[in-house]
Amino acid sequence: LDLSANDMKGSIPSEIGSLSKLKYLRLCYNGFTGQLPSHLGTLQHLQLLHLHDNRFAGTVPSINLELRGFDESSFISDCGVPSAFDDPLIC
Repeated sequence: LDLSANDMKGSIPSEIGSLSKLKYLRLCYNGFTGQLPSHLGTLQHLQLLHLHDNRFAGTVPSINLELRGFDESSFISDCGVPSAFDDPLIC
């Protein structure tokens, strides 16, 4: 699901957490704000997550990315790239 560069604002809709087969999520280059929702951690098939160029704050929720084939290029945020995917990132 590529919603990048759509001038979207506000928080990420909680309905994204119900997309159980979602593999790719690009929300970059928008105006999303607030904390990243914890339901992102429930997306078991997620292989790519791009969140950069938004205005998120707080801690990136726990997402077990190593089991999903993630590497540093799969996860991009303004908070940086985690050195260990199970360590929390703080924006």
